[in-house]
Amino acid sequence: MKKKLISILLCAGMVISLAGCGETGKEEKAENEAKKGETLTIYTNSGSDGRGEWLEEKAKEAGFDIQFIDAGAAETQSRLIAEKNAPVADVVFGLNSIIWSSLKSEDILTEYVPKWAGEVESELNDSDGFYHATVKQAILLCYDENQISEEEAPKDWPDLWQKEEFHGKYEYLTGLSGGTVRNVLAGILTRYADPEGELGISDEGWKEIESYYKNGSPNESGVDLYARIADTNNPIVCGQMWSSGIESRDEQYGTKTAYVVPEVGVPYAVEAIGIVNGTKKLDEAKEFVDWFGSAEVQGEWAEEFSTLPANEKAVDKANEFNQEIAKIPAQDIDWDLVAENIDAWCEKIILEYMP
Repeated sequence: MKKKLISILLCAGMVISLAGCGETGKEEKAENEAKKGETLTIYTNSGSDGRGEWLEEKAKEAGFDIQFIDAGAAETQSRLIAEKNAPVADVVFGLNSIIWSSLKSEDILTEYVPKWAGEVESELNDSDGFYHATVKQAILLCYDENQISEEEAPKDWPDLWQKEEFHGKYEYLTGLSGGTVRNVLAGILTRYADPEGELGISDEGWKEIESYYKNGSPNESGVDLYARIADTNNPIVCGQMWSSGIESRDEQYGTKTAYVVPEVGVPYAVEAIGIVNGTKKLDEAKEFVDWFGSAEVQGEWAEEFSTLPANEKAVDKANEFNQEIAKIPAQDIDWDLVAENIDAWCEKIILEYMP
């Protein structure tokens, strides 16, 4: 009788224990489901023209709840730095390589290598894994084939100031705050990187920059580069342009754009994605990054918004023009060096070399 009672008590204890495990399991499952449904706050400068609304809808279909704070690249950068000790954002995407390097140096980002990282050119991703490229835009030296043939055209940026036939025939910008001009300067100056040189650049590099401004023609306020190129009475035949700006200008001005492909490659204004250091939704943020940068999503993004995906498995979804741009190799640029010095470089250029 005593043994039977003990057996009954043991069985009851097991039932209670199993019931407790069941309740714990239910609680853990409910907690995980609640965590999965958390709202991710995303900062970007690339949510306009319907992008934000499109992404919210697609993300919802994939099981993500997201909200955007859309602002300019510089404003987004400033906001992230200001909120460093109490982050609001969980994920940030868009921006450009210079800003990404700055955010990395400010310890704004947390390291995470997404599943699709290997599908992107290694030069476009952060080598330490803090941010990874999603969209790229080539920064090109363009000319009009109606006025100058490929044989006659420059083969690289230094040809502009080193060869007399191009003197006074290329445009440079007098304002140095824009992303495109800063990418151009980065592409030139980092070729002459020298840790012992002024602001990390050798004397030779600064002499090249001096010649660039000495032998070119400043932009005319309010006048598009292509308006000058299309005017046969204007000596300008070439200048800087971002790749997505070419097709619309050819249509508007009747030009037939060709572009220079230097042996070293070209700078790319690279949009990327990263996770904000200090987010309390790290697992959800990682899943979102894996999803957003995937070939499937970036391919749909390219089709919808005529972008050039950094993910090579999505390039076939880009339009014909962007697929040609995708073949241009990326210049290997030390973006950390650029981020650290670009403001000082621009100040020096304005004070010492700008006519």
